Amino acid sequence: MEVPNSKTGVSIRAYQGDAMTLLAFDLDESQTKNFAGFSIRITAGTRKPYYLTNLLTYSAAILKKNNIEPEKAHSTFFSPIQKFRWVHVPATFHQIEEPFYGNYKYEVTPRYMVNEILQPLDHSFTVPVTIDAAPYKLGDFQIGFTRGFVESQAYTNHFGNNNKVRPNKTDLIFDIKAKSGSAKRKENGQDVMEDYTFEDQHIWLGWQARARIMEFLDETLADNTLALDVFAFDLDEPVVCKKLIQLAKEGRLRVVIDNSKTHADPDAFENKFEALFNQERKAPSAIFRGRFQSLAHSKVFIQKTKATNEAVKVLTGSTNFSTNGFYINANHVVIVSNKDVATLYAQVFDASFSADKMKNFHSTGFAMPEGHQFNQSNAPEMTIRFSPHTKDAATKFFTTISDRINHVKTDVLFAIMKDDSESSILKAIKAVRDDREDIFSYGITDTTKIITLYKPHTKRGVRVAGKGGAHVLPPPFNKEAPIPGIAIHHKFVVVDFRGQEPVVYCGSSNLAFNPEQKNGDNLIEIRDPDAVTVFAIEAIRLVDHFAFRDRTQNPKQVNLHANEEVPWHASYYDPDDLHFLERTLLIGERKT
Repeated sequence: MEVPNSKTGVSIRAYQGDAMTLLAFDLDESQTKNFAGFSIRITAGTRKPYYLTNLLTYSAAILKKNNIEPEKAHSTFFSPIQKFRWVHVPATFHQIEEPFYGNYKYEVTPRYMVNEILQPLDHSFTVPVTIDAAPYKLGDFQIGFTRGFVESQAYTNHFGNNNKVRPNKTDLIFDIKAKSGSAKRKENGQDVMEDYTFEDQHIWLGWQARARIMEFLDETLADNTLALDVFAFDLDEPVVCKKLIQLAKEGRLRVVIDNSKTHADPDAFENKFEALFNQERKAPSAIFRGRFQSLAHSKVFIQKTKATNEAVKVLTGSTNFSTNGFYINANHVVIVSNKDVATLYAQVFDASFSADKMKNFHSTGFAMPEGHQFNQSNAPEMTIRFSPHTKDAATKFFTTISDRINHVKTDVLFAIMKDDSESSILKAIKAVRDDREDIFSYGITDTTKIITLYKPHTKRGVRVAGKGGAHVLPPPFNKEAPIPGIAIHHKFVVVDFRGQEPVVYCGSSNLAFNPEQKNGDNLIEIRDPDAVTVFAIEAIRLVDHFAFRDRTQNPKQVNLHANEEVPWHASYYDPDDLHFLERTLLIGERKT
């Protein structure tokens, strides 16, 4: 969903994401003299309005000259956004305890500065737009993302530099309401130390993905006519494990857990879960430890009726059912409440529940290169592929996907854990970034071998790293907690989200050629404009966050631009600049 509005040379377009909003702005170039940025006022439902927070402010000298108190300076009323877009995620700085989901009214106003004096806000230039900022749902289809921002100013403000999301490395199930740490908070204008629990951290970091997973499990537990089949790679999230063990006690759980090298250690959490499962289970609950040629890499819940064994709905995606998967990694889940889709996953589960079945899975009809097509009224049009595949099958559908990327018309956005494996798909993404200056290319991986940051007066795409960035940032930012593991665990690619035929490829597959022939995985191709937009916003959110950390490696103070010879906004009107491509792509209508 997208909502545009404009007047007096000012334009805004709001895009609906998963409990977040992408705001795109535009300003007629004739109105850019002394342009200082955009102030953004937000009204969430009937709550009191507030101005969006900007972590960058003007220098102390300019703040003093404008009589702006330092504690108020981070409001965009005083420190306008110096970008032509912004991703707003509720409960990042505001509404922490009780986030509001529903209609948000955004009022965007261009601001001006003359001789270092910020001019009063002129409401005649204010453009409003209202859009639903709620957990994403389209009929029988839902999407959820983890927040994953251990390394962020927002996390530091709430939790300090404590990056531990479990008390130790030995206890599989622990009390999440136990104290995890203390952090400095503001109370009546004074600094006070407040305790917080593991649950506080988990809710904030796990965000919508955690909420959707817990809802799925709670719904199953609450209805004793339902049972659950589970594919798990990593399995150690304490609440998930506790709920699964309860289902096992009631004879309502079957689970496949990977037993590859990382999970074979006697102290591995997966082994502890297996022991607890066998101790507590009641028939017909059953467990199988195995791997395909290499890994059992899927992360899937399949909800079924206990009496008739009829599949009802399925949850899948990139999110491992672990504390790393929920609280450290950037991940996604998708939920399809559709019997046909759920039945397919249930059949794949049955075709994988033994060593012999795993060994022969690549030769079954489930692993065909064309995938399984769905086009029903209450869910997006999609194709679902299951691996491992034969080499010929993998070659065929890799070529299909890479051809789609190579023939992109408007944009490629991605978040991929590792993009340097052998793969025609990954090569196509790289080729677009390096060779297609007519295409907006914007992406992030967890590797640091190649980082391509924005460079003025070029349209070359951006590829940043979610690992190895600066967690000691220049003033005025606080030191951040380093990421204890993988930051970007997503495996998704968006193609033409602003075009006529948008598509996103997502799921558990690493999009690498050899693993696709060895791992048990699922790759989902979704062809729905709204769903594709949700993933595009997630890619932009992550790139924006980590690009700043990749770029900021020196101690020089960072402030908003003011009265420079080349104004900050010049690149957005330069036809040979990526910023121009971005501005015109996001503010305009879909391109043919």
